[in-house]
Amino acid sequence: MEQLKKTLENAGMTMNDLVSIQVYCTDLALYDAFNGVYSKYFQANFPARAFVGVAKLLFGAHFEVSGTAIAKR
Repeated sequence: MEQLKKTLENAGMTMNDLVSIQVYCTDLALYDAFNGVYSKYFQANFPARAFVGVAKLLFGAHFEVSGTAIAKR
């Protein structure tokens, strides 16, 4: 989540500009733990989210997160 936040900041945006997030996870039992971290990045109006179970991720990661943001003009 922190890397996603930094990427958005580098583009002049914030986490509030996210409209959609995709989370890939190697162990669906980690859903509650992820939610605990995830909820710290948003105050209200959470973006749409997909939480998808996968067999493996690169470099032994447990989570991979990507998002789509829309810049407000």
